[in-house]
Amino acid sequence: MRKLLMILMFSIFALANEFLIKPHHVDVKLKCSDCHKQANEKDYKALDSNACLSCHGSKEKLAKRLDFLKGKNPHNSIHDNANLNCYTCHNEHKPSFNMCNTCHNTKTWMKEIK
Repeated sequence: MRKLLMILMFSIFALANEFLIKPHHVDVKLKCSDCHKQANEKDYKALDSNACLSCHGSKEKLAKRLDFLKGKNPHNSIHDNANLNCYTCHNEHKPSFNMCNTCHNTKTWMKEIK
């Protein structure tokens, strides 16, 4: 019985944490429905970059904010210009991924991706 209860508690905890919102979005009090427009939570679908850009502005605006990085600007890279999908590196409900780091050592010029 105790083992079953532990499994049940772990399952509930895992489900509750499956769709955590990043701390910087919690800070501005974003709710799930601020990004997902479906009426029912069970109908929520994965978002595209347009959902991000509706709050963060255009890709060009984001690229301009990192202009100080010159040729190392991940939002306007020599590989993809400003055409990269936000979700290539940034993820809301799981750890983000630094794609630049797959080929380049970015530790000296890039912060951790949120």
